Amino acid sequence: MSSKKNRKQPAPVKNHKDSVFKEAWENMNEDIARVMPGFLLNRLQGSKGKVWVMVAVTVVELVVLGAVGKFAYDWFTK
Repeated sequence: MSSKKNRKQPAPVKNHKDSVFKEAWENMNEDIARVMPGFLLNRLQGSKGKVWVMVAVTVVELVVLGAVGKFAYDWFTK
C-alpha cells in the first residue's frame, strides 16, 4: 500500500552535461591546455581564436602522426 512512499529517489546528478560531445570537447581542451605553449593557450581564451588554434593543433597532430606512421610502416616492411 505505501510502497511508493518508501521507495528511494535516485540521487540527482551534480555535473550533468548537455551531451557526450560537449563533455569530450571540454576534456580535450583541458588535456591540450596542459601541454600547449603559453602564447597558444592565451588564444584559446577568445571564442574565434579557439577554433583556429584547435584546427591548427589538429592539422599538426595529423601531419606528425602521419609522418611517424609512414616511417614506422617503412621500417616494419623492410
